Amino acid sequence: MASVTQSVSLTKRVLVTSSVALLLALTVIGVVMHQAFKEKTLHLVKERLESYVLAIISNTEVDGDTLIFPEYLPTPRLEQPGSGMYAQMTVGDQTWESPSVLGQELPAVIPVEVNAKFFDAPIEYQGELLFRMRQGFTLVDDSGSIELTLAVTENAGSFYKELSEFEENLLTWLVSISSLLVCVQWIIMYWATKPLKRLMADLLRLEKGDELIFSEDYPSELRGLTTSLNRLIENERRNLSRQRRTLGDLAHSLKTPLAVIHSELDNSGVDKELIKQQIMNMDEIVAYQLKRAAVAGHRTFVTGVPVIDVLDKIIKTLKKIHPNRNIKVYTQIAPGAEFYGEKGDLMEVLGNLLENAFKWCDQNIDVLVKTLYMEGRKRTGLVIEIGDDGPGIPANKRANLLQRGVRGDEQVKGHGIGLSIVTDIIESYQGSLEIKTHQVLHGACFKVILPP
Repeated sequence: MASVTQSVSLTKRVLVTSSVALLLALTVIGVVMHQAFKEKTLHLVKERLESYVLAIISNTEVDGDTLIFPEYLPTPRLEQPGSGMYAQMTVGDQTWESPSVLGQELPAVIPVEVNAKFFDAPIEYQGELLFRMRQGFTLVDDSGSIELTLAVTENAGSFYKELSEFEENLLTWLVSISSLLVCVQWIIMYWATKPLKRLMADLLRLEKGDELIFSEDYPSELRGLTTSLNRLIENERRNLSRQRRTLGDLAHSLKTPLAVIHSELDNSGVDKELIKQQIMNMDEIVAYQLKRAAVAGHRTFVTGVPVIDVLDKIIKTLKKIHPNRNIKVYTQIAPGAEFYGEKGDLMEVLGNLLENAFKWCDQNIDVLVKTLYMEGRKRTGLVIEIGDDGPGIPANKRANLLQRGVRGDEQVKGHGIGLSIVTDIIESYQGSLEIKTHQVLHGACFKVILPP
């Protein structure tokens, strides 16, 4: 049993992945900002307590074995009982406390070595969180020195309250910004994918049989695609029209020989030679029309065929066919010149034109192949000129020579078939064929232009 896989639209894929990426990015930004704010605020607390320690110790004096404590403390909070800011000093077994410690229970101060400094953050004591800065000092006077440890403790409640408020505000802003950015992203995606939706609608119309050609007002990112699609549609329509026309020409061309055969068969004495001649005519007509129908024509997606390879093979073959004429062929081929189409079409064009040149030249043939560049096209076209030093073609006969192949009751024998096939092939590639006089050799010159 075949399983059916539901494909997710490109729009939904981009929106979901970009939204998830955006939310993850904002989450990371929120975590980083929270951590940075916490570390910065904690650092400010540390610096504040450290400054209080230094202010207190700088106002403390030694008188023999007695310490004279500062009369004025660095912050009024140290003067107010239960203010949340406390100072303690230990000298041996003795302890000095600021007035704010009155009635408060604080963890014991652990002495530290002289010049050692510790920041305890946080200390959990009786259900409360505290910050404490401890530092060891030596106070010296003329009679001796005293070692002591000074600690300043602060209640951490305000810190965590401020941190909680910041987290709440940060979360609110991040959620608001995330919602706004996601909405903006969906609007942008809807606007950006409108050309794709229009392209899909045009393709659906094309599938239903509308005579649609994609407009040129698509964004530049899609213009290459729509241009290629337009060329593909034009090529397919042109090829279909050419094939229908070829079938019509074939049916119309066969009417006369078939009518002659039917008429002859109704006679009592059948002219076998006449019937044979009409059958030969029909064979030639069918062969010619089949050649026209077999022309591949311009294609949008095809690999380039190196011109030099095909040209060398044809020239070598024709020189073998005309070994006694000592014909010289001069070739100038642009490096990297390629034909973007069926190799058989290129061989038909070059083969017929070179065969005519070999047939009518006196001794010299000139072949020039150049690349053709057009704006907006990634691949190149070709300009092919094949001239000879033969008698040339009069100007009044050139237009008739380039007319489309046999129509109606025209017979297809003779020299017109090859050049007619060449004309059909070139037209199928949206190109042109011009007959002129070669500037150097002064004979006929066939100029073929095949656009990219």
